[in-house]
Amino acid sequence: MDEAASNGMGEFPKRLLFSENSWSVAIGVLSVGGLVGALVSGMVADRIGRRNALVINNGFFLAGSVWMSTATTAVHFSLGRFVLGIGCGVASGVANIYVMEISPIGWRGFYGCFFHLAIMLGILGTQVAAALASHMQWRVVVAIPGILSLVQIAGLPLRVESPSYLIKARHVNEARHALLKLRSGFDVTAEWQECLASLDSSATVALSAMRPAASVVGSSSSGGVPGVFSHPRVGSLSQLNASTGDASDSETMVKSSVVAKPAATGGARRSGMWQMICGRTRDDLRHLVGCNLAVMCLQQLCSVYVVLFSDSALASVLFDPQCPLPTRWSCIVACVVAIPAGILCMFKVDTLGRRPLLLISLGGMCTSSVLISVGLFYGPSSLVMAAVFLCCFVFALGVGAIPWFYVPECVPAYARSAMTTLGCSVYWCLSIVVGLIVPGIERSSSSQWLFVVYGGVSLVGLLFVALFVPETAMKATADIVKEHSGSLHLVFKRQRGSSQFFIG
Repeated sequence: MDEAASNGMGEFPKRLLFSENSWSVAIGVLSVGGLVGALVSGMVADRIGRRNALVINNGFFLAGSVWMSTATTAVHFSLGRFVLGIGCGVASGVANIYVMEISPIGWRGFYGCFFHLAIMLGILGTQVAAALASHMQWRVVVAIPGILSLVQIAGLPLRVESPSYLIKARHVNEARHALLKLRSGFDVTAEWQECLASLDSSATVALSAMRPAASVVGSSSSGGVPGVFSHPRVGSLSQLNASTGDASDSETMVKSSVVAKPAATGGARRSGMWQMICGRTRDDLRHLVGCNLAVMCLQQLCSVYVVLFSDSALASVLFDPQCPLPTRWSCIVACVVAIPAGILCMFKVDTLGRRPLLLISLGGMCTSSVLISVGLFYGPSSLVMAAVFLCCFVFALGVGAIPWFYVPECVPAYARSAMTTLGCSVYWCLSIVVGLIVPGIERSSSSQWLFVVYGGVSLVGLLFVALFVPETAMKATADIVKEHSGSLHLVFKRQRGSSQFFIG
């Protein structure tokens, strides 16, 4: 925050004059824009496509960056932050849907972790830029997002559109070619049938009338390498279908179930957020909705990043002023510590599973929060610093990365946009609430109790994940929905075997 008077030349002052309140508004308005963007992200993704939505959304990043870099007043700068926030909100929904839909079943976690890794690298970049602010022109720093958006505007149109979206939009041939391009050299029959089965009833009827399912899959398979399957993490008929029959039997089975579905459900049903919450969609998704909202809430309410990377006064409390490493650089080190954890999560989330990493992450955050609280009350300061670094590491290992792709991967395509919109909107709402509450706690004498709250939330989250959140690694979406439909229920995974049973 620059509270010095303007001393610039011409109409672009070198420094902008912010009061304490106006600077708080400039910081918090990004979350407000994020909420606006999240609320429309699903609708935009369904109307114009995932890839096209990302291309157009870069216009918000470009406009916000230009607006901030040319700001002459605090209001001008804050409006730029708001526009930039809209882009962040749209990207938080659309980008994760797009990555999930183009990723092979065994690599959804690996590619899904890139979103959080990019966030961490962005936070690290901003922290380094802030530390070097005296040697850099701040207008150049805030112009960097605009430069990156230009790169994406140029590169994204060269990428393929999501096959699931293209099928939903009834562009069958384009969807077939997109899937073959993404899975060059592999049998895509099972994945194609999963895309068909995840459509809503009205789209299924229209698609069935346009072209029989078996003929579409046959042509898609012939375009690649029929019957070839050489990688266990891409997904095969044996993985995605319980039947042990050949491909043609599987095609017939899926086709008949897809075509028969509208008759069984009595026609098309709406798949908006309210219908999904009430269980009025084609599948009863209430349990999955509850789990998705819980993991998104945990990501925001357990995050120590809101303290370390918001230029907050609490960072000065966490890091001993007598430490030879300044507070600002201590925050940078904490962010650097989190990056290897994010990379480790990328390589282990598909093999170990989502639940184990979430449990390890929440357990580690609960422990580190207790250690921070003990250190703040009784010392020593070295304990606080070590516990903060541990907290950042375990957060990035699970809770920081997994919710972003967990939300869109466990619901069918017809409800994916609505579920992602709901989850991201809750995330940005909590971001606004936390942004309003934490500064008040920092200014009070009870700031040491903040990590007691973090530890309690982490413990509650640990229990919720252990009791309710299902495993989704290496599972087809249809299987996840079939196993976990209905109202909220307890889910336990047996020690032996992969079967699951429910209580409640």
